[in-house]
Amino acid sequence: MKVLDLFEIETSVIDSSKIKLDESRIDPQFFSTNQLFLDKLDTRPLAEFCDEIFNPAVFKREFLEDPNECRYLASAEIASFEPEITYITNTQADALRLRVKKGWILITGFGTIGSIRITDKIIDGFAVANNVARAIVKEKYRGFIAAFLSSEYGNKLLNDYASGAVVKYIEAPQIAKIPVPVLGDSIIEKINHLFLEAVTCREQSHELLEKANKLVLQYNNLPPLSDIKPETLDEDGEVEIRMTGLDEFTQDYRLDAHFYNPIAKLIVENITKHCPKNDKLFNVADCSFRGSRSTRNYVDKDNGIAFLSGKNIIQIRPDFKYISKSETANLDDMLLSKGQILISRSGTLGRTVLIYKNYEGCAASEHLIRVKPDAKIIDSGYLYTFLSSDYGYHQLLRYKHGAVIDEITEDQISQSVIPLPSDKQQKEIGDLVRKAYELREEAIEFEEEAQELLTQALTLA
Repeated sequence: MKVLDLFEIETSVIDSSKIKLDESRIDPQFFSTNQLFLDKLDTRPLAEFCDEIFNPAVFKREFLEDPNECRYLASAEIASFEPEITYITNTQADALRLRVKKGWILITGFGTIGSIRITDKIIDGFAVANNVARAIVKEKYRGFIAAFLSSEYGNKLLNDYASGAVVKYIEAPQIAKIPVPVLGDSIIEKINHLFLEAVTCREQSHELLEKANKLVLQYNNLPPLSDIKPETLDEDGEVEIRMTGLDEFTQDYRLDAHFYNPIAKLIVENITKHCPKNDKLFNVADCSFRGSRSTRNYVDKDNGIAFLSGKNIIQIRPDFKYISKSETANLDDMLLSKGQILISRSGTLGRTVLIYKNYEGCAASEHLIRVKPDAKIIDSGYLYTFLSSDYGYHQLLRYKHGAVIDEITEDQISQSVIPLPSDKQQKEIGDLVRKAYELREEAIEFEEEAQELLTQALTLA
């Protein structure tokens, strides 16, 4: 048997009219069948819909922890609800034109190509990595262009126009040439409206979650962590170092310094001091269950069930993989139900999500800890809000361990101290969270409706 017989070779015949000498493109990918849908459509280059498309210059990143400076997002965090909190100087952000403005379309061009986000009120003014292109689209086309670029058709074009032998990348000059179908004004207006409605829903959702976080502090009489000065022997505050006594040692015999970090110590002291009613997590929720470990047989969407990994739980639109319904052992143990709280146990620790009108019925990785609140004691929305707050997050992190990959366990996080305000106050916070999650679901529905209209317009033209 010839070696070539083991591989399926994709070949296609290209009309000479498609070869543009000014592009100087000879890579087969550029002439893929992904672009055949354009043959029967009138198109214009993306640049004609925009006032400007650009990438900032490459720069040396010097990250800070000063909230008075400019918040920074890496390209992988564009599609994230909960990006890492890092900062660069305001001077650098302004001088290099790294800040993004509301309404700009962001397009990732390195690694995972084609993640799209319309800059909303949530990230307005943030600095964003230079390998994310900025498209300043004319207002009447903003939602339509974002819908097209994030669709199956637009995403494939972005990848076709990308370059790179090992790692693919695409920048503003190539993005500006992406052919955009010229559709009727009415269909563009509908798609534009739906996609922008999705943006509004996510902004409202974010506001509700921020309000819930503030109420957690207010109803528990807890000061913001920014007002707390942790105990340290370093007068300059550059190193977290303090004395500890034998009375702080537990039966775990933890010798790693992080377990005794001053922030976690102050958090527990504040809760026990200011919250007359508090309890350990294991008394208000069941943390004992962990998802089953099983061989994953990935299949297409029609034959599988959505599989949730640690990175998916913070994505605006999760890029699910699907596992076989019939060939996955212990599948029932992996399924999620309303009211559960998921916490990432390894890698990036402490990512938290409530299961409510989002991932119900999905399967989830064993790397996600399941927390099942006792409805008679605590509101699930309230508990989610507390665990995802600074007061919850730093308690989770104090238990991290691992020589190479950080990890936390169910037994460890179950020792976290949870303040318990009145049932009425818990429900008020929980209702805000549930409304926020409903708005997130509405946003996805608006986008899916926009994509359906776009697909119909492109395939029926």
